[in-house]
This record gives sequence, structure tokens and C-alpha cells, in this order.
Amino acid sequence: FEKEKVVWAETTQTVKMCFVPPGIYLQKTCFVCTGNDLIYLMGVINSKLVEWFARSSAHQLGSKGLYLSGDFIERLPLPPITPSNHPIVQQIEALVDKILSAKKQNPQADTSQWEREIDQLVYKLYNLTEDEIRIIEEVNK
Repeated sequence: FEKEKVVWAETTQTVKMCFVPPGIYLQKTCFVCTGNDLIYLMGVINSKLVEWFARSSAHQLGSKGLYLSGDFIERLPLPPITPSNHPIVQQIEALVDKILSAKKQNPQADTSQWEREIDQLVYKLYNLTEDEIRIIEEVNK
């Protein structure tokens, strides 16, 4: 619990992970992930692609809700970091760092441009076609 971590709510209306510094504790309805590459993990999981994936494969709660178990997150088909995709991973991490910094200074800061850039980089990680990207973008409007 004293490590930096990313957390997410068990029941939610959107897939969102957030970074939590050491020494912050959570209620029982949240899950915690610690380890390496947390910034990369948070960038990918907060993307439109994972939101689309969750809407099509996670347990639905009513018309808008999702149940995001630890098991669901563990089973996400996340691309491992390799020498060939490392430059993309670094770009994602740099953008997440910018978002975290901006939100720390002003929680209402508009980071939507950086979020869109992360989405585009995530699409590259998964080698999605333009048609596949269009489907995801339409669903997440």
C-alpha cells in the first residue's frame, strides 16, 4: 500500500484508471495495480480502444454501468513492451506524464488533445486498420 499504484473502480460507467501516490489508501470497491510500467498501463487502459473492448466484453450493469473485476483487467490483451514498440510506449508515457502534471496543477485542465494523441498511439500498438479505428471512434462518441 505504500507504493505508487494505479487504481480503478469495481463498478463504473467508464473505464478509467488513475495514478495514486504512496500512502493513499482505498475503499474496498477499488482495485489496485502496482509494479512496473504503470504509466504505460494507465495510458493504454484509459484509451478509447479499451473502453470499446470493455463495453463489448465486461459484465454490463444496466444500460451504462460496467463491472471491472481484477480478473477482467488481468485478462486484457495488452501489448508487451518490445524493442519494436518501445518508441510508441515512450510517447504514451510522456503524454500521460503531461496529463498528470497538468491535472495536478489544475484538476479542470483540458487534456483532451493529449488524450486523443494517446488513442492514436494505442491504435498503432495494436496495428488497427482505419476501418477498425472508425468503429471504435463511432462507438465512443
